Amino acid sequence: MKGCVSMDQTALFTMSYGVYVLGTKLENKLNACIINTGMQVTSIPEQISITVAKTNLTHDMVKASGQFSLTTLSEVSALENVKRFGMQSGRDVNKFEGIDYKVDVLGNPYIEDGAVAVLTGKVTQTVDVGTHTIFIASVIDAKDFKENKPMTYAAYRELKAQSMPPTTKNEKIYECTVCHYEYNGEIPFEELPDDYVCPICKQPKSVFKLK
Repeated sequence: MKGCVSMDQTALFTMSYGVYVLGTKLENKLNACIINTGMQVTSIPEQISITVAKTNLTHDMVKASGQFSLTTLSEVSALENVKRFGMQSGRDVNKFEGIDYKVDVLGNPYIEDGAVAVLTGKVTQTVDVGTHTIFIASVIDAKDFKENKPMTYAAYRELKAQSMPPTTKNEKIYECTVCHYEYNGEIPFEELPDDYVCPICKQPKSVFKLK
């Protein structure tokens, strides 16, 4: 539709989301990523849904294993948690190396530091939505750590903005509208090659917007 061309995507940022660490195990490999789309679907029986980008290794592992842990991060969770699990790929590093973590009843990894609660899900349905997959799962275990409050996605964006180095008045910053990675490199964004992709979520140059 022509009307969508000028759509202000920042309006979507006003929707209420949480910030979660999605962990899973496939054979002997543990991995996790950051997602912001987790929600309860039904209370009887207890079911939740998560939406995961297909570019993530965690996506492929959840799809193959059919199970996951979903850790709700707290509003005082260190940004290091987001950096560790959301800004590097499990294809390149072991994200759990050097930190304390536990495993749930199915062997999926999760963290307690900076967490509010953790749920264990067993996938019952998948829905293909193009760039992402929606996983619907039965909740087979849950733990409430009863500490702090859940971090909202809006709070995370504010925290991330505060952590960015100061920029000059004339410096242009382009933001990925999918994962919110910010580009302000030495090469002007307009001069990057057409095949440039976001280093975090691998989306094309076309999804970036000038802040």
